[in-house]
Amino acid sequence: MKRLIASIVSICFVLVACLSFPEIAQAKSCTLRIIGWEGYMDASFAKPFEQKYGCKVIPTYAGSSDEMYAKIKASKGKSYDLVTASGDLTKRLYDANLVEAIDLSLVPNYKDLFPIFQQPAYNTFDGQAYGVSIAWGPDFLIYDKSVVKSEPQSWDVLYQPEYQGKVSLPDYPIFNADVALWKGSSNIYDISKERLATEIKPDLFRLRPQVRKFWNSQGELAQLFLNKEIALAWGWPVAIEELKRANFPVGATIPQEGTTGWSDSWMLLKGSPNKEIAHAWMDYMLTGEAQKPMTEVTGYWAVSKQVLPLLTAEQRRDSHLEDIENYYSQIHFWETVPNYDDWVALWNEFRGQ
Repeated sequence: MKRLIASIVSICFVLVACLSFPEIAQAKSCTLRIIGWEGYMDASFAKPFEQKYGCKVIPTYAGSSDEMYAKIKASKGKSYDLVTASGDLTKRLYDANLVEAIDLSLVPNYKDLFPIFQQPAYNTFDGQAYGVSIAWGPDFLIYDKSVVKSEPQSWDVLYQPEYQGKVSLPDYPIFNADVALWKGSSNIYDISKERLATEIKPDLFRLRPQVRKFWNSQGELAQLFLNKEIALAWGWPVAIEELKRANFPVGATIPQEGTTGWSDSWMLLKGSPNKEIAHAWMDYMLTGEAQKPMTEVTGYWAVSKQVLPLLTAEQRRDSHLEDIENYYSQIHFWETVPNYDDWVALWNEFRGQ
């Protein structure tokens, strides 16, 4: 009897504590599991969110949309709550019934997105928002200025004999679209199996002797430069920022042929038990207080107007936030590839040479 009374008293004490200090109770049980690109869950802005909501952000970083898709599908909705999906992944997730619509009433800061990021085609399906934009940017030609003495004007520099074994590329079939762009092809994300063989394969395969290593993360790419293993790479701003912090003589440019790019979105995975806190995270990430450190860590470009008062005129100019619609229209953003299996097959053949 005494044990029963003691147990009841203990339970009552715990309930009183939870009601009196809900943030402590929440901190013990609340987690937000996110799979996505490097930098999007950095502690510099994740910590303030955790402190405010008493909820632990648990990141899983992936090196490609293919990796995210495979892990999400394998987990059957049990391992993650949110994903940072680029334009080549959003529709794949929607078509596979792996995501659910966003309740925009729970994302009041959505109204402060630049207009081009409000219900864009790449994260809006059947008239409903299935994503909330995070950031965007181009794919850069990155180079070691101590080796490549002048800024390259063309992507053809990757083929030059003096850089054989000194190039790094992503381990990612979407790169086929870049080869198509350099050749002046139209509809670079809609290339049939036949066109892949006749138009893309010859120029793609000429690159194989140039490649020192295929990177799977931007940290890996930065380390290749720091180790002086490579002189040139196709890569993203997060690697550029890491190299700048290391005082490496890094250069980055968009050559005359133009470039591809990505516009990323938070997407809510179907079956998530943490929908409310997931919406709170998406809303928080549109605040200036989150967008600014996110852009500083990653080098990616902001999507919310709330960041503008926190940036200098030079920062706004460098991020093209003052001519955002014009600059955005010049980038060939990733799209869902209808015959992606054919792209993967070609890429695997290229990789295996």
